[in-house]
Amino acid sequence: MLKLFTPVISAIIGSEVQAATQRAKRSAILYAIMAVALLTGAFFLLLAVFFILMMKYGLIIAALMITTGCVVLAILAYIVNRVMDKAEKRRLEERRAAIDTNAALTAAAVAAVPTLLKKPLLTLAVPLAGLIAVTLLSRDKKSGNKKQDQGG
Repeated sequence: MLKLFTPVISAIIGSEVQAATQRAKRSAILYAIMAVALLTGAFFLLLAVFFILMMKYGLIIAALMITTGCVVLAILAYIVNRVMDKAEKRRLEERRAAIDTNAALTAAAVAAVPTLLKKPLLTLAVPLAGLIAVTLLSRDKKSGNKKQDQGG
């Protein structure tokens, strides 16, 4: 039965991949055109600013002012990049810690199952404890989301 659907599934997946590839190519070309237009516009804007400064302050001072502005802009971009990298690393470490905690709890629960299943009374208590744990954990997550939405 699955052999009957294989050509259909392959055709669907193939057409999806082809469509995604075409969209990516088109987007890349359009972004390249936009980048060239933006850089050309920025160049001529900088050139116009240079000419205005040159007429007001002279050639050397205008060149130094433009150079200083570009260096300051580069330093600001570098600082912003460093701050964003540190924030991303912190978020990644928090996610890793949460994943490690969940993995440890899951491993402990799986390891405890054979011991708990040996006793009939505990066999009935395991699903109830799981339900209570899920309820408490989902409440904590919901209240945490509400606190984040409220800004605190």
